[in-house]
Order: sequence, then structure tokens, then C-alpha cells
Amino acid sequence: MPADRHTEQRRCPMVTAVDHEDDDAVRITKGTQNMATEFSFGKLMQHLTSGAALSRSETLPSEEHMCKAVQGYIDNITNPDTDYAATYLAVPRTGEDPVGTKPMTIRGSGQDQLEEMKQLLDVPFITKRAELTAPISFSLGNQAAMAFKLWAEVDGRNISIDIIEVMTFDASGKICDQMAYWGVENVTLLD
Repeated sequence: MPADRHTEQRRCPMVTAVDHEDDDAVRITKGTQNMATEFSFGKLMQHLTSGAALSRSETLPSEEHMCKAVQGYIDNITNPDTDYAATYLAVPRTGEDPVGTKPMTIRGSGQDQLEEMKQLLDVPFITKRAELTAPISFSLGNQAAMAFKLWAEVDGRNISIDIIEVMTFDASGKICDQMAYWGVENVTLLD
């Protein structure tokens, strides 16, 4: 992980060039991009009182897009959607769940992703449902955060976990990093 991974402005791998030299060879160049926007309380107050638009870099995903991705993440836990991963999840993507444990990289998508996740768990873990517990919050950069409750069956027992998750978006608008904040005190044994 980059040394600055815990700073407000996140860096994610992004495709910076795609060269089609011939039909059989495609070269993809990856780099990083610091996604940020300028902010002032003066502009914020002007926006709030007059409706004037806040300037936002065109390289940043819109709040509307990030909201759809984050809400879709919660919805996908409760009602799986086969198109969700392809639309909103970068491959690969990184994360910590919970923060403070070994960072992970998910390299697959779809069924491959599910198999990778199963390999990270040491006991049977079945997600049941998830529900937002507060409004989605956005940074002025390329991150969104959500507070939610997750219900799951873990090793045959039902639990709930109160989680705050910060998701970072790459230049294509896909989630490229997930940081799930929760600890032992956030887990409730339900039976």
C-alpha cells in the first residue's frame, strides 16, 4: 500500500493510456492520479444561499455516481445483482476489513471474487442483509463513506456488525479501495 493511503485524498491505479498496436496486442499503461477539488467556505456559503454550483474537477466521480455505487453496494448484499460488480467495482481493488488487519487485494470479479473472499475467511460466513444507518457522506475528492449495519451468520451463529466504510473511486468511477472501520465492540451476538 502507498505510504499516503490514510490521507484524505486517495490515490488509485488508473488506466492512463491504451495502445492498440495490432489486433493481438493491447498495452495498458497504469499510473496514479491524485483526485481533489478546491474548496472554500465562501463558495460553500454562496452555494447554500444562492444555489451557485461548487466547482468540482471533471476527473472526479460525481456525488450522484458515488451515491449509486455505495447504495448499490448495500443493496447488493441484501439482493445480489450480477451486474453490480462489473459496473461499480474495480479489478483489482484493495481494502482492509476491518481497518488494522492485513490489507487485501481482490483480483477477480463475479464468481472469482466470491471464491477469493471465501479464502480470506477461517469459518463459514454468510451475509444475510445490510442497511444504511445514516446518510451517505462524500468527500470533496474521490471518496464516499457510509454507516451501515450488516447481519450475517458466522460459523452457525447470527451476528450484526455496525460498520463505517470509506470507499475510494478511481478515475473511471469504480470503487478501487474499501476501508471498513469496525472492532470487537461493534459486533453483537444475536443468538
